[in-house]
Amino acid sequence: MSTLLDFTKPHVLRNVAEYNAAVEEIDQLLDLDPAPATETYERLEFLSVLIQAYEDTHLPFDASSTPQDLVDFMLEQKGLSRTDLAEWMGGKSRVSEFFSGIRPLSLGQVKALKDHLGIPADLLIGKHTIDG
Repeated sequence: MSTLLDFTKPHVLRNVAEYNAAVEEIDQLLDLDPAPATETYERLEFLSVLIQAYEDTHLPFDASSTPQDLVDFMLEQKGLSRTDLAEWMGGKSRVSEFFSGIRPLSLGQVKALKDHLGIPADLLIGKHTIDG
């Protein structure tokens, strides 16, 4: 297990090492599936904001990729189709709503996509997710 970042003196992520530590911690927090309004959930949201800010500043090419683009790319890489996502995302209608932009990903769906497609959770979290 990695060392948790110390935010007793809050700051933005300053370098790749801090970014990677935050990404790893988010992956661990997602595995816990924290309930909303808990300290763990708040930390997950906090780290998501920091990661998004770092990516927007240092990895601008990632900012243009939508979660839908990333999922489509990984499906193609693994020889799967959108139909294969129904079991992981809660049904065909959820998949359709996600790809049409009607419904953002829930944290549970982010975890499922991370587990099944290997998409780093931080690329799917943030303004593109909802509670649930």
